[in-house]
Amino acid sequence: MTDITSKGLEFIRRLDEYGGVKSKWIVKAEEDTNPDYGGLPWERPIEEYIRKGVIPLDKPPGPTSHEVVAWVKRMFGLSKAGHGGTLDPKVTGMLPVALEEATKIIGIVVHTGKEYICVMQLHHPVPEEELKKVVKMFEGVIYQKPPLRSSVKRSLRKKRINRIELLEYDGRYALL
Repeated sequence: MTDITSKGLEFIRRLDEYGGVKSKWIVKAEEDTNPDYGGLPWERPIEEYIRKGVIPLDKPPGPTSHEVVAWVKRMFGLSKAGHGGTLDPKVTGMLPVALEEATKIIGIVVHTGKEYICVMQLHHPVPEEELKKVVKMFEGVIYQKPPLRSSVKRSLRKKRINRIELLEYDGRYALL
């Protein structure tokens, strides 16, 4: 193991220890990077992390995605920040916020696959097997138009649902 690799693993171990992570790291392959490009994480100043960082922010219900980004800009004293997708004001969820130089790559995040978890309330109970069958019908390509009260442009769009499954069901509420 090279000196750089061992320093890197030690850096990660200390981060885990600080964060209370108990799991062990599995190293699939040891590779060195060219020091002429980039920099070693433990040698970077915090200002560089802020200029080139992406924050996976847990957006609370209430504010718009734009308002949350404005708060982040003000807190860090930034001139530029952007988000990777719009969450409606009432919606909670992970909102990727790119800072300064990282705004150039946030478009990649917008076009990656996403995973959602939701609770669906039924008007009356249906057999679980019937619900599973209906839920499976939504897999594949569907057409979607955002609701009237939405933060995004209301145009018909195609969406691909790779997988949908019923996680829990009590006869009235379904966790999908």
